[in-house]
Amino acid sequence: MPKKARKPLPKRYKAAPGSAREKMIRKAGKLYREGKVKQAAELRERMEKKVRDAKKKKTTTSKKSVKRKKK
Repeated sequence: MPKKARKPLPKRYKAAPGSAREKMIRKAGKLYREGKVKQAAELRERMEKKVRDAKKKKTTTSKKSVKRKKK
């Protein structure tokens, strides 16, 4: 019996097929369906925190601080 293809996630999730992010989103959805809302919310919060931290780190490290010499 062949494996059933998974339905792709909506684009708003920005998760590549097979990525860790996709797996976590699917796991959170499963927890929500099982009624484990608190666990699902914690999982999503950890996942989104990683994304926020990565964006924050990217913007703070990309700018170079250059001191100007006084004339």
